[in-house]
Amino acid sequence: MREHGIVLRFLIFSLSLCIVWFLVYDFWLSLLDNWLSLKIVHSTVHFLSFIGYNADANGIMVQIDGADTVFVYHACNGMVLMALFTGFIVAFPGPIIKKLFFIPIGLLLIYILNILRVSALALNAHHFSYTVDFNHKYTFTIIVYAAIFVLWMIWVKRYSGVGKHVKAQNPKSQATSY
Repeated sequence: MREHGIVLRFLIFSLSLCIVWFLVYDFWLSLLDNWLSLKIVHSTVHFLSFIGYNADANGIMVQIDGADTVFVYHACNGMVLMALFTGFIVAFPGPIIKKLFFIPIGLLLIYILNILRVSALALNAHHFSYTVDFNHKYTFTIIVYAAIFVLWMIWVKRYSGVGKHVKAQNPKSQATSY
């Protein structure tokens, strides 16, 4: 019965976080959204310049050799993914001190992954523009969501402590080794 309580608490808390997200977004988070888009663009330009490309920023546009390559709209800046990641960790049971450690590391990893994704899309647009739509829609979506899923699984299996609690309550669930 304890497992059902954990799942129910997680679902109710997650739904509450979604409602709060939608209510707060228009008043405050939209400003953060604009800032994050610009930050992703400038970080991408710095990364592309570091690896030897003539990159520049024009608002929310990444340019290579003066040509427009990638727009970083709000839907592509990673903020929603960061919120999903954070919401999952906050809603899922686990020690608060570990959450305070794990969430910023996860957000940093998502931010870096997004810079790499935007950089790869800019290079893709620069060298093979005919494959950008496919890679944007499928390749990088799969990679980013898989990375976030891996972060969630690391939290659940390694840091949340839920698996230890469930095993302690149900000792028959442990496999017998011969």
